[in-house]
Amino acid sequence: MSTIGTDCSNLSLVIQGNCSVSNHGEVANILMSYRKAFRNAEIIFCISSSDFIDFSKSSERYCASYNKAMDNFCSLVNEYADKIAYARLANPFPPVFRGGTNCHANHMIEAAQNGLKLASRKYVLRVRNDLLFKDTGVLLKYDDLYEKYYQRGTYTVFDMPVMISSLYTLNPFAGGRLPFHYGDWFHLGRTSDVRKIWDVPFVDLEFMTFYNSNPSLPGTKEKERNFYSRLAIEQYIHFEHFSKTIDNIYLTHQNDDRSVVQSIEILLDNFIICDIYHLGVYYPKYIDGFNSYSDNNTRIMEEDWIVMSRDRSIDVSEYLFKSVDKLRDYTPKLFPITIGSEHLLTNVGFRFGKSIIIPHDAPEGIVCFGPYIGLPRGKFAARIEVSALYPRDENCSLIIAASYNKGQDVLCAKEVALIYSPGYRNEKTFFEIEFEHDEDEIENFEIVMTSRGFIDMSIDKIFLDKVG
Repeated sequence: MSTIGTDCSNLSLVIQGNCSVSNHGEVANILMSYRKAFRNAEIIFCISSSDFIDFSKSSERYCASYNKAMDNFCSLVNEYADKIAYARLANPFPPVFRGGTNCHANHMIEAAQNGLKLASRKYVLRVRNDLLFKDTGVLLKYDDLYEKYYQRGTYTVFDMPVMISSLYTLNPFAGGRLPFHYGDWFHLGRTSDVRKIWDVPFVDLEFMTFYNSNPSLPGTKEKERNFYSRLAIEQYIHFEHFSKTIDNIYLTHQNDDRSVVQSIEILLDNFIICDIYHLGVYYPKYIDGFNSYSDNNTRIMEEDWIVMSRDRSIDVSEYLFKSVDKLRDYTPKLFPITIGSEHLLTNVGFRFGKSIIIPHDAPEGIVCFGPYIGLPRGKFAARIEVSALYPRDENCSLIIAASYNKGQDVLCAKEVALIYSPGYRNEKTFFEIEFEHDEDEIENFEIVMTSRGFIDMSIDKIFLDKVG
């Protein structure tokens, strides 16, 4: 049975962030897109800071500007938002970490609090105003993961789990010890539960400049010493909430690991983890976060959440641990997997949109390779999806190989002759290859496709399944 559903009649959307002259166009487009995609939702538009909003003339129902050039933006907000919230008390702080920009933690906290106060529906999607879910697939994703895998546990404090992003939900057993660093790009769940997360005090200058006058904990590694603030803001928000209701958990410094195991158990008991790049999202600020498997070990990915949720007897410290020398070596735990073009490379073409594109006049060579992941022992089948295939002469072919160890070891290879045909073809082509290996695990696995002759083609994705 559906939980949230997709008609959005029981959903509030709290869209929060800065509105400035420099970003107003993108924010306006995102707001309009949310209204179109989540047609029946209640939309609360939260302005955390602005260089043109006239706060003295603005209200919950009306947004005003003292800059005439921004009147159209305010008219759009008044038209598309049901309610408007503002952050009036917050001020910027110095950076959280070395090399960072000024921190607007209190703007985020105040805007979230004020926006969530206005939410009147049972469920809420609180989201940044530079992140767009293009359709209601995120709601279906919540229902699917909740119904199939979620289990309540000892540390459950929410009525229902809250869904968050795997990006910036950090693995405290790999790379750096940052317990309770749960992603805050969005929260989707019961409105009453999400309100609790954001019911935290403002941070202050002492907190934000803690390491200007205090030493790091003994044993702090270089990657853990980048902070000026006592905690990352994500840690502060989530730990501040859970420490109110759960006894004997600790986080005095960003890498205080006394409650590191509990931080994962609390995560499993209260949250759903979602890989948002599998959904229809527009998020240009962090597009690079979607393009590599090499960071998967440093995050709690959706598949990690599924594995640990299904079997709560798993030792999370052992399951999540990655040594420094293996930190970038990602091995899937669940099959099948879909390897999108963002995870693939090419020598003779280029990546654009959701495809790797090989121009008609590109020289023959490696049209596709990657994704450089590990594979456990077993038998596998790879299916390559090609959405355009136009051999330019009679003697074209593709050599398809499954290899590892950066191409030095080949598990299977075959050559496929391509038939020249004038005109257009309006269907996809699929190439398949099966292979197996009997090692415990192989590293740097890839599918390599090499062209012979001139071929106009577009490669979309590879489906990889474990079949034995």
